[in-house]
Amino acid sequence: MSIPLVYIDQNIIGLQLLGHINLSKRDDMKWVYSKEHYAEIKRADDPEKYLNVLNEIGAKMLDLILDENWKITGEARLIEDLTPFENYQNYIEAIGNVEFDETIFDPFQVWMNGGGDEGPLKELSDNLANQVLQLTSDLPYNTTGMPNKIGAIKPELDSMVDDMISNGNDIKKTRAALGDKKGTLGTVSEEHQIAQIWEIISPTMEDSGMNCDQFFGFDPIDNQGYELWPVYLGIVGCNAVMDILGFQAEKKCRKISKIQNVRSDAGHIGMGAYCSAILSEDKRLVKRAKAIYEYKNIVTSSILIEKDAKKSIQPTANVSAD
Repeated sequence: MSIPLVYIDQNIIGLQLLGHINLSKRDDMKWVYSKEHYAEIKRADDPEKYLNVLNEIGAKMLDLILDENWKITGEARLIEDLTPFENYQNYIEAIGNVEFDETIFDPFQVWMNGGGDEGPLKELSDNLANQVLQLTSDLPYNTTGMPNKIGAIKPELDSMVDDMISNGNDIKKTRAALGDKKGTLGTVSEEHQIAQIWEIISPTMEDSGMNCDQFFGFDPIDNQGYELWPVYLGIVGCNAVMDILGFQAEKKCRKISKIQNVRSDAGHIGMGAYCSAILSEDKRLVKRAKAIYEYKNIVTSSILIEKDAKKSIQPTANVSAD
């Protein structure tokens, strides 16, 4: 039987630093982290203290396996021969080699969640054009026609943004249009929560012909060249939909300064799907993970860790690692 992998949310590392919990190296299981931790650690004031915790507890990095076209294969692997410090250095070097601004679509996502303002949203097409031109400038073939191609796309994108601004972003109206006139989507409980939400929403989706998997992002109409949409991407997409619906959503999803943390939460849930359990201090994250894993028949256990648990963590998940 494989050794269980237990994925720890970033806030678990914080609890360890403050002495609220006592994680230690274990022979019967492995603590696991991912590049999503590095994205959060990079935004922190003192990255080294978080890396020290990962190193002290013998945590291993879980990484998605990509194919020759850099597409997600649906599998993941443990990187066991490098320390958290070495993995972090590789991560920093890798993102430094490509000047890609992952915040370009932040104003769009925040607006869809009912927050933000018009200014950054109106800059979306220009920022996207500049990013594409920058990324293609060093390609080993003729890119002289790229500005014209980007220019042809810009009017359509600007028109979409104008329509979004004209329609406004009152999140209550958005949810009401989806069938949630009393705010019930955010309070569903018990089992099969995604199915419950879909039961409320589905009458508004009849004309579109969309099914539950498509609506929640597990089977998008535009599969971007994938024969089978990766579960990881489906989970990330599902979290974005949940923010709009208000299911276990936080106000930070409507703030540009916080939206990166919201995406990190989605990434953690996605990576946790490859493990036996995911530990977090965030009640909303744990509840979302449980609902998503149940819907997709993923056997990962979602475990909430209380801040005052001043003892060694003893995960009780009896599921083997994938």
